[in-house]
Amino acid sequence: DSLAHGPRRKIILESYAPSGVDVKGLIQVGASPEDGDIVGEDKIVHMNGSVVAFPDACYLFNATKPSEVTLETLSVVKLYHPTVEYLFIGSDRPIHPRELERINKDFRKSDIVVQHFDIMNAMGSFNILNGEDRRVACVLIIDPNS
Repeated sequence: DSLAHGPRRKIILESYAPSGVDVKGLIQVGASPEDGDIVGEDKIVHMNGSVVAFPDACYLFNATKPSEVTLETLSVVKLYHPTVEYLFIGSDRPIHPRELERINKDFRKSDIVVQHFDIMNAMGSFNILNGEDRRVACVLIIDPNS
């Protein structure tokens, strides 16, 4: 319930699989619930593939391996308003250290802290800081071949 206050519902990254990420908070049960649903309850949506999540929105992200995570592909995070304080990048394989340093250096100019984690820790860190009303974003790279 702490994630249900404010003008917009907050995104919760529930779980992931090789096919994608389960996201809670994108849609709610409407006035005509199906069997077992409660009006106003958050539904879980499975987003097929990698995602970029913000406090109140989640979008598909066109990358399937860490080598596709670059300063250019992450530019969408800089377009989000209000500007985020933290960006967590989650992948089960490492991002090339040179590219990660390039990303860190550029995002630092905008006062955005970038951290790379495995997928589960990136999801958990995002959920915790989002629950604390921090301005946070999370990119999860889901490799369908893993």
